[in-house]
Amino acid sequence: MKTLLKITFLITSLLIGGCNSSSTSSRRRTEPSFSSSQNYDYKMVNDRIIFWSNIFSINKENYCVYFFSKTCSHCSSLKSFIIEYALSHENIYFVEASEQTIFLEDVSATIGLSSIEGFGILGYPSLIKISDKLITLNIAGVFEIKNELLN
Repeated sequence: MKTLLKITFLITSLLIGGCNSSSTSSRRRTEPSFSSSQNYDYKMVNDRIIFWSNIFSINKENYCVYFFSKTCSHCSSLKSFIIEYALSHENIYFVEASEQTIFLEDVSATIGLSSIEGFGILGYPSLIKISDKLITLNIAGVFEIKNELLN
């Protein structure tokens, strides 16, 4: 019985938090609406795919960086939304999963960072905002990202 409860908790955690995420939430969420019949591909934003080590190298005052994995089911469910958003907003860049990726249990310490040292994400998908070369937001999860970009 304990094993069944652990498995149920693990599955629930992944469904709520995201891939490689150690954060869970018990509050009920309502997804922002989004519908599209077009099939989007990351090749459509290929000119904005950057490396992990280059997230602070963008020559803009304010921008977002979206972290994703092609094998993450949560990223797949957000793929059309995030690419459609990027096609109409020039302030978003993409970082694909790699061996450089660093995962942190508490990303609150990354707020205010101005370099890659000490930086990490909670899991996939994640989104950060950088304003004046400082991280001002570091969030993970489909709902959180949609909500942030729609507001």
